[in-house]
Amino acid sequence: MTIGNALNFIKRGLEDSDLRGRLNAATSLLEIDQVLAEEDLLFSAYDFDEAFHHQLTQCQEMEAAEQLKEFKLWWDLLFRTLEPVACETQCSGCRA
Repeated sequence: MTIGNALNFIKRGLEDSDLRGRLNAATSLLEIDQVLAEEDLLFSAYDFDEAFHHQLTQCQEMEAAEQLKEFKLWWDLLFRTLEPVACETQCSGCRA
């Protein structure tokens, strides 16, 4: 896992709707990792954050910076929707 992979992912992800579609179709974090592995794009959360901030500093136009920020919001949302939910209640609703 490298920052270079995360940079490549960001560049490809901004342009490649097929890649984004495959990631959106994933039903678990494991499936996301599988898609990224198939594309030789494995990276950690730290790598992604470093790559994002690097790319953001390279933006010369406000539109490019906004597009990059929207991409990061999509990526963060994708992870939040797939993370297992832990709750304090004893119901079986979230403990499938």
